[in-house]
Amino acid sequence: MKQVVRMMCVGACVVGAGLAGGCGGDAESSSSSAPAAADLTAKKPSFNADAVKGALIFKKTCAACHGGDAKGMPNNGPDLTVSAFVKDNDEAALLAYVIEGREVPGGVPMPPRGGFTEEVLPDGDITKVVAYLKNFSGNKP
Repeated sequence: MKQVVRMMCVGACVVGAGLAGGCGGDAESSSSSAPAAADLTAKKPSFNADAVKGALIFKKTCAACHGGDAKGMPNNGPDLTVSAFVKDNDEAALLAYVIEGREVPGGVPMPPRGGFTEEVLPDGDITKVVAYLKNFSGNKP
């Protein structure tokens, strides 16, 4: 169980979410007295599970063009951490964009599904990547 909690905390750090109380292993978590319900709520990590999964998918499928940190690659994929395009479009529009791809005048085209087939990068995985991208502070409305 502790390993799962640690993996979730690491994933939350990947997407830049602030953790309110750490990921266990501190003196408070080993205390024999039960904390109040309000204390449990205050210490619950604030992250979106889809965004955490999306970060992992992004690193496997999108990093070749957009960089492992989503900050872009020279003469290739743009920085997606502070993208007006990501910020100004809702999740459904971004999903459609990645599924369809697009030509980029004078640049590297965005291939449909990032160059992966539906079997390799299904809509559900793309939705998680979109959640990851929307989680960057530069992409929040």
